[in-house]
Amino acid sequence: MVLTETIGGSGHFQAARAIRRGLNRSESDLDVEIACGLPFFSRNLEGMVRKVYLNTIQYAPGLWGAAYSKEREFSETFRSSLSRMLAGKMRELLDRKRPRVVVSTHAFCLGAIAEAKERAVQPFQLGAAITDFDVNGFWVHPAVDFYLVAHEYVAAKLKNHYGVPDRQIYRTGIPIDPTFADPAPEPEVFRRRVGISPDAFTVLLMGGGVGLGPIEQAIMQFSRDMCDAHLVVVTGKNQELLERLKSRFQTERQVHLFGYINGMRDLMKSSDLIVTKPGGLTSSEALASGLPMLICQPIPGQEERNSRFLTEHRVALRQDQPEEIPRYIRSFVQSPQRWETMRERVSQLGRPRSALDAADVIAEHIQ
Repeated sequence: MVLTETIGGSGHFQAARAIRRGLNRSESDLDVEIACGLPFFSRNLEGMVRKVYLNTIQYAPGLWGAAYSKEREFSETFRSSLSRMLAGKMRELLDRKRPRVVVSTHAFCLGAIAEAKERAVQPFQLGAAITDFDVNGFWVHPAVDFYLVAHEYVAAKLKNHYGVPDRQIYRTGIPIDPTFADPAPEPEVFRRRVGISPDAFTVLLMGGGVGLGPIEQAIMQFSRDMCDAHLVVVTGKNQELLERLKSRFQTERQVHLFGYINGMRDLMKSSDLIVTKPGGLTSSEALASGLPMLICQPIPGQEERNSRFLTEHRVALRQDQPEEIPRYIRSFVQSPQRWETMRERVSQLGRPRSALDAADVIAEHIQ
């Protein structure tokens, strides 16, 4: 069973789905179920938590960052109080499903399932698939048997800060759709299919699963300063934003608008650069596609840490002022060698087989 939540955008659920797809490829006889913990406990609580989270990161991101910086204090309270409150319902879920392995892609439900583990009718192995390029105390629990992590940096922090034995840590990468490991159509073929000029420098603009960030402002700036480039905009599940953008930019030849896309591989592999918030899943997909990044206005907390990791490894640039983004990108257009060098670093850091490698680890623990 893969346990996840949908309260923080779609990334955690996408990681859960990637793990299931990886297991379906390597262990086709396994029954792999995805379950969301909070709705099982209370749909009203899930709705409240989602609303508070989205409102906070959209209207008071500094408050979220301040809370995130107090992770040690909050993680203890989280494990001792909230996790125990949710553990009873988690035991009901475990006793009904009786899984051999549970992998959690969200820290919110991990503590509750860990608390319920020792009283479950059938023993099981518990794994944590950490979906960022950093780790905080919410993810760490003595009942966790193994951790799937993005990079050696995360492994070192688990060992040095939290005392997790190295034998429990697997450097698989953040689980992304296994299709990223498959051969993709030539970029020119996909570009022609969606109306993008095969020869144009193409920028992919995203704001995560819920379309956050200064997307509209960035499009306006591109239209003024880089009218020769093509801009592919993905608004995710933000239908209101998509309709607003269509009313303003639908007639502009170089702007291509998309809503929610089920599978980003072809779009990423057909682009030259991505401008985005550095969510763990989006960043991992870009790395697996060899797609350099320009980070704009990350959410304080986990995305700020992701941003630091990516810029320190020189696979991303950062510019939080939308009006300055075209100037940054123009340097790539005018210096192809600089773009190619960065693309090589991106490819070296990418883990296109992450879900398949995670599936191998999980299969070992099933045995």
